[in-house]
Amino acid sequence: MKIKKRAIYTSIILLFFFMLSFSSNVIAFEYQNGIKTNDELIWNCLLCDDNKMDALFGEFWNEAGIFENLSVNKRMKWSVNMVEENSTTLSALISIWMWRFEDNWGTPDNSSKFSYLKNPSLYPNSFNFTVLLPFIPFWLPVPVGEYLGEVPLGDIYDVDNRVLPTLNVQIIKDSIHPNEPTETVYIIAIYNSNGILSSFKLYTHGNIVVVDISLESFPIFVIPSTIVLILTFVCSIVLYVKKKRIH
Repeated sequence: MKIKKRAIYTSIILLFFFMLSFSSNVIAFEYQNGIKTNDELIWNCLLCDDNKMDALFGEFWNEAGIFENLSVNKRMKWSVNMVEENSTTLSALISIWMWRFEDNWGTPDNSSKFSYLKNPSLYPNSFNFTVLLPFIPFWLPVPVGEYLGEVPLGDIYDVDNRVLPTLNVQIIKDSIHPNEPTETVYIIAIYNSNGILSSFKLYTHGNIVVVDISLESFPIFVIPSTIVLILTFVCSIVLYVKKKRIH
């Protein structure tokens, strides 16, 4: 009986120090670019209710920003020309082909440089990613969940890291301009392990989806190595205790 209790106490202490070490590593983590030079990213528009978007945001909602020329079955392509990092920022220069049907991409429509602070806590309070649609970024530094958790986002945002890094947005009626949007809308944006937007849904009350965008060749998410280590460690403890019981 004494041996059994001693084994349990030892296991609990070891697990405590393991988790403490893991927590310290997370706190000290340095954010990085998950995308690389020459990466090509393509998103598909699986659903776009043009009439509903007109009613929500006015008839010119798809004439600027990432939603320019958006409609169902169109695709948008990004090509990463260069990634940069210095002591304070992470950035990428990206060529963008806006939403189109054809597979022959031709000349890009524009080129943009996107930048992020390496220390997300330095953003001002109630920070918003953009004042235009779609209210969320299409890529972020990695690890995404931790980065989003440190950015002092405004009340319209909610970060959920329970399964996949997810950014939830609630845009209250009339919060952009008078009568825009004409009713409260919601956005759920899911990111993959490289910080790339993998799923975007804009919906209204009653979970009625108005816009649905998905990253082409949706990647298979691998369980983070830290979780695997924790599970392995816990299994080792269980086997150790059972072995002691037998003896």
